[in-house]
Amino acid sequence: MSNWLVGIDLGTSNTALARIVGDEGKIETLKLTQRVSESEVREQSLLPSFLYLPGAHELPEGSLSLPWDPKRDFMVGEFARVQGSRVPGRVVVSAKSWLAHRQADPSQPLLPWDGAPDAPRVSPVEASRRYLEHLREAFRHQYPDHPLDECEIVLTVPASFDELARELTVSAARQAGLDKITLLEEPQAAFYHYLYANGLSVENPANLQPGDQILVCDIGGGTSDFTLIEYADKGLRRVAVGEHLMLGGDNLDISLAYLVEPRLGAKLDILQWGVLRNECRRAKELLLGDDPPDKVTVTVPGSGSKLLAGTMQADLSRDEVEKLVLDGFFPVVPIDEPLQAERRLGLKEWGLPYASDPAVPRHLSSFLRRHGRRDHIPNKILFNGGACRALAIRQRMLQILESWRGGPVEELTNPESDLSVARGAAYYGHLKRSGARRIGGGIARSYYLQLSSDGTSTQALCVVPRNLEAGSRVDLPEPVLQLTLERPVRFPIFSSSNRPEDQPGALVDIAAAGGSEESEFQVLPAMETVVRAPDLKVTEVPVLLSGEVTEIGTLSIACRMLEGKRRFQLEFPLRGEVVLEGGPEFPPEVVKQARETIHEAFLRKPKGLGTGVRPRSLLASLEQHFGLGRQLWSVALLRALWDGFVDVHQRRRVEPEYEQSWLNGVGYCLRPGTGSKLDAWRVEKTSALLDSWLQFPKLEPVRMELWVTLRRLAAGMSVARQEQLWTQLAAVMIPGRKHWKTRVPHQRTLAEDNELLRLAVSLSQIPVDDKVLLGEMIMKKFQGTRDDLWRIARIGSRNLLGAGPQWVVPPAAVWPWISKILDSKWSEKETVGWALATMMRKTDDIKRDFPDDQMERVRHRLEKEGLQSHLASLDGQVGTQQEAAALLGEALPVGIRL
Repeated sequence: MSNWLVGIDLGTSNTALARIVGDEGKIETLKLTQRVSESEVREQSLLPSFLYLPGAHELPEGSLSLPWDPKRDFMVGEFARVQGSRVPGRVVVSAKSWLAHRQADPSQPLLPWDGAPDAPRVSPVEASRRYLEHLREAFRHQYPDHPLDECEIVLTVPASFDELARELTVSAARQAGLDKITLLEEPQAAFYHYLYANGLSVENPANLQPGDQILVCDIGGGTSDFTLIEYADKGLRRVAVGEHLMLGGDNLDISLAYLVEPRLGAKLDILQWGVLRNECRRAKELLLGDDPPDKVTVTVPGSGSKLLAGTMQADLSRDEVEKLVLDGFFPVVPIDEPLQAERRLGLKEWGLPYASDPAVPRHLSSFLRRHGRRDHIPNKILFNGGACRALAIRQRMLQILESWRGGPVEELTNPESDLSVARGAAYYGHLKRSGARRIGGGIARSYYLQLSSDGTSTQALCVVPRNLEAGSRVDLPEPVLQLTLERPVRFPIFSSSNRPEDQPGALVDIAAAGGSEESEFQVLPAMETVVRAPDLKVTEVPVLLSGEVTEIGTLSIACRMLEGKRRFQLEFPLRGEVVLEGGPEFPPEVVKQARETIHEAFLRKPKGLGTGVRPRSLLASLEQHFGLGRQLWSVALLRALWDGFVDVHQRRRVEPEYEQSWLNGVGYCLRPGTGSKLDAWRVEKTSALLDSWLQFPKLEPVRMELWVTLRRLAAGMSVARQEQLWTQLAAVMIPGRKHWKTRVPHQRTLAEDNELLRLAVSLSQIPVDDKVLLGEMIMKKFQGTRDDLWRIARIGSRNLLGAGPQWVVPPAAVWPWISKILDSKWSEKETVGWALATMMRKTDDIKRDFPDDQMERVRHRLEKEGLQSHLASLDGQVGTQQEAAALLGEALPVGIRL
């Protein structure tokens, strides 16, 4: 068993390792074996965080092999970076940034985001796993007596990573075979390395005075991190951490690419754009370096048969790069200048939700004000991260801080900045192992659970206080909560990085909580679970809450039973959730009576249908019960009624009326399958009930109701569920697939065919190639009717219901459909305007957006037809709920915002 202690910096751009040598704490940087070209394998200090997925015959045989794996079919590291600059459509970059993406599921195969059509896709977690797995394999090759999986590892993460991003990082490490890990925030690791490099200790940093405040400004490839460390009588303590800020060197590269593209004389395709972005990164590093040239030439190859002859070049001068980078991203601003909303400077490229304001100093001033440092500006700064290697950027940030402070700010030297985080992580591990004093501060945020899961209360309970140290647990003595068993339960959760005074059990008002960068409380995805405890034979148990910061540095919140030692763990969902708005609510007893009405209608024997409420008139009877039309029922009420329908699911098999009415009720109450907490669980439960198929499949009205129900739930179905359903539909829709087994009848009426097509286009997570086939099939019979326009808009939308951007049909495939619409006579003008805006809405994502000339052609036609009201949507204005309902195909429940 190895006793080595290793620090790992899993960076957005580069990965590095360092280890502790001997008991004295000497640090050694470890070089990593990697392929650097088709013909050479060698050791380097940095492993570029690039994953390349080559085509079948792209490279000569053996050019991917490694000493420990001669048949490797992908590559990680330097050669992946080099080959990715030549063929950007096959390289995964910025995987780390995607771990913190809350509008996409980091466990799904999303990358390379700008990938070639035939390129395989991997998830951000999988890409991170492959980087770490390469480290483990290279380590075993170089140090066979000290396998990395047997070493103690300190793995760094951005200080601003939320709990889910940290858990995903841990998950990637464990999947790579690395279990003995502890997490450490990157800015702290950089500061630990500063202490080590200068022979300083945490107890007695000789060059610091009591009261000194050190700002660690860490601007990497994908994120910017701010951390404030204070030196007082009790030693060094981390006193503030910034919120997650997706703004870094990648944004600078994208903006420079936008600046250069018009000079190349041609509109670039997505692969050429990737090359241009890499070239602009190279130019930026040269022009902002210590001894910069006056200009750098960027080169982009032609495409197709013009690959060599069509090579394009343009110059970037030092003056214009400094102007764009310094004035656009690092402008001189006063300390009180607020953040600017909706300023776009290459900030939504490549599918990532970058910060809306590109000015780093404004984010820094917001951070300092939130933490009460407006009049106590730090007097020292330590720069870290690739963007801060540029002397011009460091000088500008010092200038700004000194203007805010009204006095000098000392820059602390950061030797070997590429390696400082890994080396600092190893040093932290050494201090921890030896029992020496470390920087205090504990967890960076306080965590709160809202007391009312339906959002009616603005009171929240502090469960985990800020500064709680790793390995510590808090067991709250009150309040006692009733935990429902075998049903979904949810706990809305909030965090705050600037409320150190809140203690466990404290009640706070979170009425002002929100997602803005200035909010005191940040809203997190609700912690949720379905508690399985069939042995308890009860529906509810009294519980108390516990909060813990684990030894590895992640957050854990659990419910513990009053009697016995059983604990129920709460979990973060992988994706962010949509917002619930208020709607008409009813007392619990009124809702209970409605559920009893559902039970009575389905439990009644068929011969008793002459009395009481029949299943087919159930929804109308419930309207009378509530005194409110069903279109005005709130989402909370609908989901409560869904429970009632699920309770009697076995009774749907009694009569055709029962089955048809049950499908109608359960689908109506769960539409659109997403938008409410735990809808994913509800949709999966409903889908599982439908796996046993219909009791009366030969009756078209029953089948029609099934197709409608599935369409209503489609936006909330998992990828596996949608693929399973699509297999059934494709067998009767797509030529050449009739040999596939299906339960869909081959003899159908036109009405049933239309409903099946509406269902098919609602499956947003089926293969994009199959979507293109569906679209072409629709356009072959296109007559400009409302149904035609709705179907093609649902297929070609730039923003999908219940699916991430990786499922969007590319503009090149959609444009022929739009051209046909433009060339046709419009009898349904408003619907045409809506459909065109839906299919061509600007997203600021080069993969989804149409070329300017095509956008202009559509804009001109809309203006000519008097449809100016749709131009704002075309230009990227956030869609209204009416537009979302139109895309769904029916009204949204009151209270759901998609």
